[in-house]
Amino acid sequence: MHASGRPIFVSELQKNRSLKVWITNTAAAILIGTLMGIPSLKAQQVWPGDVNNNGIVNNVDVLYWAFAEGASGPSRASTNGDWAPQDPPELWAETFPDGLNFSFADCDGNGVINSADLNIIKDNFWLTQPMVSLDEFFTGTVGQDPQLLLETADPITEPGAEEVASLSLGSEQMQIDSFFGIAFTLKFDTLNIKPTTNMGGNAGISLDLTNPSWINDPMGMGTNRSEVFIEVLDDYAVAQVAIYRGPNAGAVSGFGPVAEFSIVMEDIIVGLVGLDTDSIRLANSDFEGLEVAPSRLQFATAEDSLLLQSREPLLREEEIKLYPNPTNGWLTLELTDNDNEIQAVDLYNAQGAYLGRLNAPRPATAAKFNFGSYPRGLYMLRIKTKKGILTKMAARMP
Repeated sequence: MHASGRPIFVSELQKNRSLKVWITNTAAAILIGTLMGIPSLKAQQVWPGDVNNNGIVNNVDVLYWAFAEGASGPSRASTNGDWAPQDPPELWAETFPDGLNFSFADCDGNGVINSADLNIIKDNFWLTQPMVSLDEFFTGTVGQDPQLLLETADPITEPGAEEVASLSLGSEQMQIDSFFGIAFTLKFDTLNIKPTTNMGGNAGISLDLTNPSWINDPMGMGTNRSEVFIEVLDDYAVAQVAIYRGPNAGAVSGFGPVAEFSIVMEDIIVGLVGLDTDSIRLANSDFEGLEVAPSRLQFATAEDSLLLQSREPLLREEEIKLYPNPTNGWLTLELTDNDNEIQAVDLYNAQGAYLGRLNAPRPATAAKFNFGSYPRGLYMLRIKTKKGILTKMAARMP
């Protein structure tokens, strides 16, 4: 599946693996306390795999690693990738544009940033430090910003079918300048899509780079090569993806198809089969973030095809506010558009189990919910409004 010499990684769900927390609407950003600044390297210990040092290992760390790949510097006293705090080395010469030292990308501590460090990101994926701060994403608006678009030639499917969803970035009117890489989350439907694990190699969700494309041309002999990382967690109905420029490839500008998702349907399909791009971080050659709009794709069986005509648009992240978040009591939901209206708020736990519908007034642009009786942990609120839907995360803290 991989388009270059490096391996593509698709995780197998390990029941005994320590998965502490997961959040879907901010690309695995976890709401545990307030945002924390990152002090100097000397005041920080290194957690192997957490390249951007925000407390969680995810696809954004892959982008950071790719930006620093090939650099070298002082090695750590402990040269391993064990998930534990390790004393940092001396400062390296290079830093990321946000000021973080390149030494955090040296996941195994041997003084060289290479593919072995990417393997440690894979091994420690989803793991968290005691405190986590939010990853920064740049969510754009459809029609105003380039879109990370999921499309299919035929949205009609059938039980057991393998379907292809093409992924494109930008358009002729909104081209991408100086592309370096993109990290995003694919949300999918566990009810209708087969799990990735225990399938004898036939993955429920897999990803191939489009060949050739404006970001990847195998005939370019390294001058136009991109690479891909994908980590799938079926129980949480997400796949985290990073697509980034290969070594010595340089930045590239353009628009159009970049990859294809292959998905395998369950033997029984109920209603619509949904896929969403979300929690997007697009970086240019200077590692600056650019705004990109998300998208939604839905499949249906022939008998349910009329359901496709009533798909609901996705709202932008900033169109709904939740505060205080985390909370130890009341949680306020507020729509920023006074012409919009709350229609329903459904509550799920972090494992995706449906807990019920919250009592929200109608019509209203704001509502309060008492989280004081819920156990400590993470919750998903699926908020349906007159103008669309959005899933947001809330944390109940003591």
